[in-house]
Amino acid sequence: MELAISNNRTAQVWKRQKVKDGMKALTREAAKDRYPVGKATIWVGIEKRTRGAYDPVNLTDTFKAMVDELVNMGVLDEDDYHHVSGPWLYHAGIDKHMPARTIRATITLVDYHPKPI
Repeated sequence: MELAISNNRTAQVWKRQKVKDGMKALTREAAKDRYPVGKATIWVGIEKRTRGAYDPVNLTDTFKAMVDELVNMGVLDEDDYHHVSGPWLYHAGIDKHMPARTIRATITLVDYHPKPI
């Protein structure tokens, strides 16, 4: 989980930058064929290897750079509350075949709703 932080404000500066750069690169690759949607509600499903207790919402800061990059790519018009709801993180399941200390995130953009559905 080297590209994950639980709180951007308390993580070391070098780690915040590493996460930001890594998420931007992952986003550019994953969204290179996406068309502009302007506004969206963003859902992030987190899968883990083990059943250990965790709070998916603590990973929200990890995905801030993803939203910024979607704006830079023109997929989203802006990252303010008029254009984006979320990212809303939730537990999506367990995959015991994943490498240790790994999470998988499935990002879904749906029609914009100013409040979570």
